[in-house]
Amino acid sequence: MSVFTILAWIAVAALVTVAPGPDMLLVLGHAARGGARAGLAATLGIVTGGLWFIALCGLGMMSVLTSWPALFAIVKTIGALYLAWLGMGLIRGAVRPSALTDAQVKLDLRGPYRQGLLTAVTNPKVALFYLAALPQFVGHGPNAPYYGALLIAIHYVMGLVWLGGLSILLGKARHVVRRSPLIRALEASLGAIFVGFAARLAVARSV
Repeated sequence: MSVFTILAWIAVAALVTVAPGPDMLLVLGHAARGGARAGLAATLGIVTGGLWFIALCGLGMMSVLTSWPALFAIVKTIGALYLAWLGMGLIRGAVRPSALTDAQVKLDLRGPYRQGLLTAVTNPKVALFYLAALPQFVGHGPNAPYYGALLIAIHYVMGLVWLGGLSILLGKARHVVRRSPLIRALEASLGAIFVGFAARLAVARSV
């Protein structure tokens, strides 16, 4: 695999990384509610979930998720229900703010991490993207799965930098406007978008 191929993939992956999606919205939601640490925890969960796709690709099993209609349906249903649950939670939190203090929210980062992890691994559309895009860069040779795993790893490193930066920026801004209704409006908006993503995922097809 040439340097040009890697650079071309980085350009494509950068566009995908900065495009709004469930991962970005989850990080923004946690950073708005719990500060930079909560956003970073969600980011680490997402990156950890990326190891699942790296392993599937390296083992040559990525197509299993999408080639079996029943398996794809199960995964997408779980993912859609989970996104809807997260969205409703954000909306509920905006309508009825939690009585927890900032210190209490920051102490437990397991929730944001776990949500980031589950959001990543239960989204079969990620596998569909890699199945469509990676052959254009790595071909179909015997080493294609290993090269594909490398490119997926590069993609998630880029995501770590991007989402981590957003977490820090929003975390700092949150300290300025944390008493403003803007935070609650942001949570409600993100919740509604999450429900929309859930609906889109529910009707997604494997081919």
